[in-house]
Amino acid sequence: MQLLFLVLLGALWGASFLFIKIGLESYGPMTLVVFRLLGAGVILYAVMRMQGHRLPRSRHIWRAMGIVGVVGLALPFSLIGWGEQYITSSLAAILISTTPLFTLMLVTLVTHDEQFSLPRLIGALIGFSGVLVAVGIGPDLLVIRNLLAVLAVSAAALCYAITAILAKRAFQGTAPIVTAVGTMLAGLVVILPLAILIEGTPTLSPTRPALVGMIGLTLLSTALAYMLYYWLLAKLGASRTTMVTYLIPSFALVYAWLWLREPIGWHTLAGLLLVFSGIMLANGVFTRMLRRPPAPA
Repeated sequence: MQLLFLVLLGALWGASFLFIKIGLESYGPMTLVVFRLLGAGVILYAVMRMQGHRLPRSRHIWRAMGIVGVVGLALPFSLIGWGEQYITSSLAAILISTTPLFTLMLVTLVTHDEQFSLPRLIGALIGFSGVLVAVGIGPDLLVIRNLLAVLAVSAAALCYAITAILAKRAFQGTAPIVTAVGTMLAGLVVILPLAILIEGTPTLSPTRPALVGMIGLTLLSTALAYMLYYWLLAKLGASRTTMVTYLIPSFALVYAWLWLREPIGWHTLAGLLLVFSGIMLANGVFTRMLRRPPAPA
């Protein structure tokens, strides 16, 4: 049952790229982030209070929540939304799937929490070569806004990696749902005035698909997904829960093909396979499989 919920989490987070794409029909990328953080934050706050938790009073914790709320939520959400105006949702999902590779690079080269190794270097090179294959070196990439969109979504993946390291250090002893609510509130405080200043007030007559996209992004891919994520963390632990990384882009590709009619070429599938292989090699998955003793006859 727990593994079934893990698959469901992958389906919910994979759908976020579809919801963003159709939400952009009527809303700007920053406006979508405002709705996402506001709606999901209210729901998760109610759940937090029902569980008996309160928001922290420590300035140190709030300072960390402010940084994570901007770097880990408001900024990457906005970058992904902006990028999806010019690239396909399936490509955006593949670019975001490189987050574990960025994380490994940071903990190895910057924080030195992990030791450098040849398999990690090779895994990172394979993974990022998969991104190049998925993007494709063609005339579309030479269009400056398309190239900037690829760089923007890649920067969002880097933001997620930085956040993973910051959150691990800053929120020890803080209930995960409290962290989620606090960071969403902090991100909302920053993105709301920027959205109004840059994109103006949101339309009161969105298209039906855009409205569905905004609601789905808020309720399913954020509020429900985060509740499921924290439940899985408690039941499966962090290492097994992070297996969802392999499911998200796979679901995103299927959704994009079914609903958006985005073509899935050989380069998309080959790129995704290379990214997955690079992540598995860098994380030592293949090494552990080779070292596993044979089953008794």
